[in-house]
Amino acid sequence: MKILLFAAILGYGCWLVSEVFEIVQRGYSPEVYYLTAAYHVLAGIGVWGIYKAQTAGKNLFNLAATAIASIAYLSFAIFPLQVMWSGLSMAEFVAANPAYKLAGLVWFVGMILFSVSVTRTGYFPRWTGVIMVIGTVVFTATPIFGWPMLLVNFTNIFFAGTVVYTGFLGLRAGTHLTTGSIA
Repeated sequence: MKILLFAAILGYGCWLVSEVFEIVQRGYSPEVYYLTAAYHVLAGIGVWGIYKAQTAGKNLFNLAATAIASIAYLSFAIFPLQVMWSGLSMAEFVAANPAYKLAGLVWFVGMILFSVSVTRTGYFPRWTGVIMVIGTVVFTATPIFGWPMLLVNFTNIFFAGTVVYTGFLGLRAGTHLTTGSIA
């Protein structure tokens, strides 16, 4: 479980750093694309550490939520690099490759379910799951409603920081506590 939690911490840490770079550089750069690709791979693996930390016995909801989130993350592993290599903007690339719209929908559903599982189990502080829901909604709604990218950048930083924090809580606790929350 520790390796999986380290994957979550490292993956979401990559996302946090990529968002800071994106703000400082006022846009995408090779560093942002590579960090985002690493984030997708490590997050796809790392969500299983959070699942294992918070799920003591059989919990089909948590298992399904984690599996959907993991599959979605891993399906986006090469996406940032493809966008970078294509020379297109992200919107243009997605328009030319509509399969990523389906992957985005799967990610949205998976992350909402995963966030609800974090909130429902009460193993981690409930606010961590709430931050994940808010982050998922803001990330998805920004291009739909034309919200400023700076909003999504800061929301992503809070989202990523929350998962990093959650990963460290899982490492600190070591195993699932049956008596309640670790924080």
